[in-house]
Amino acid sequence: MKALLAALAALTLMNGMAMAQTLTPEQTADRAAIIATIDAVGFHADQRAWDRVAEQFSSDGVVLDYRSYAAASAGTDGEPAPQPREDIIAAWRTVLPGYDMTQHVTSNHQVALNDDSAIVQSTIHATHILDGEQWIFLGDYEHALERTDDGWKITRMTANMRGDLGNNDLPRLATERVAAANGNID
Repeated sequence: MKALLAALAALTLMNGMAMAQTLTPEQTADRAAIIATIDAVGFHADQRAWDRVAEQFSSDGVVLDYRSYAAASAGTDGEPAPQPREDIIAAWRTVLPGYDMTQHVTSNHQVALNDDSAIVQSTIHATHILDGEQWIFLGDYEHALERTDDGWKITRMTANMRGDLGNNDLPRLATERVAAANGNID
């Protein structure tokens, strides 16, 4: 536990030491819109507002890389490749509704803008509650986004699990709960 807390403190400190830069008003607006897009994924997933989650992703597909967490419902097989946003939502719907509550919080966003594209590093603290027990995913994300006619859209999401707390069997139990509710009992 002490090692995990030390790693989180070091990760936070490293993010806090990012170089300060002067942004134009347009870059400031872009930065705010980019962060809002990233944060909206977790917020709307927690609300089970799947159409709103899908709106944050590129209509051309998203590279989802969750290989650091082998039990994830998507993004763990082989070399990551673009997949339709509908497939990502379908995979998340096999597990997230099985929890009594989830809260996905991204913070410490470090935004690197390059005209119509951006790379963002952030931390993730995702709490999952089921039958009074909790499982907390701790780590960081790297998102790639592109500016479109409909605003900033996510083209790649890479999750890097740094540790977890609580009952790490809850994802399996949540998935089973969803399957049972859908009549998909093996």
